[in-house]
Amino acid sequence: MSTLSRYQKSGGFNQLLQLIETCGKAKQDNFLTMIEAEDSRWSQALKERLLTIDKIMSWDESVLAEIAARLQPLTLGTLLHGIKKEEGAKLLKTFTQAQKRIIDDVFSAKKPEASEINSAYLKVLQEVRYMITHNYIRLEKFAPEMMIPEDIEDKLGKSAGGYFSNAGQAATQSTHAATAAAPTRRAHVSPSEALANHTAPEELTNLRHLVNQLSQENETLKAELRMTREKLAQIKKIA
Repeated sequence: MSTLSRYQKSGGFNQLLQLIETCGKAKQDNFLTMIEAEDSRWSQALKERLLTIDKIMSWDESVLAEIAARLQPLTLGTLLHGIKKEEGAKLLKTFTQAQKRIIDDVFSAKKPEASEINSAYLKVLQEVRYMITHNYIRLEKFAPEMMIPEDIEDKLGKSAGGYFSNAGQAATQSTHAATAAAPTRRAHVSPSEALANHTAPEELTNLRHLVNQLSQENETLKAELRMTREKLAQIKKIA
């Protein structure tokens, strides 16, 4: 059985993408090399939509504010050790001075090990993927190239014996066309999004972050539990 055959059903692309996202760098490279050998279109489509810290830190400050508000101080303080100083300032730009002092205390408490920084990376990636899946942030507004069409598996094609018959370039073009043509779903608008859609004064911005801080622990724990269960299930299938 080919690596891709089990993921060619509806929803399989997203499952494979999240599995790769939650692997270490070495395993990620190994997965993508195997997929590249099987079909370059799948490899390219996955790379374009794969969440990374670098991609996330390149997003607009307003998007980063939504993400940072859902992360716990320990995660943020550890993350700051693994990103550039200017990226950290951008991430925390909308935080109040009191909130920044909490993060600074965590940051200064100790220098984390590489494994701890990687764990913080993983928590950020899991939280961002959760926010994308549940429409807390909308990729079409700031990173449309990372959107996943519902029928992407069909657009990329089916394999026979592990190898695909069509030219990679044509499939890649059709994938981009499907992405552009895919209808935008109407999603539930969270209170934080509703506030963000208006030019709110500083008081309302601070209130938004306070509300998010109160709910972040519960949401984060649920997201981590869900992602851990999905990862374990996928690892068992591959093993």
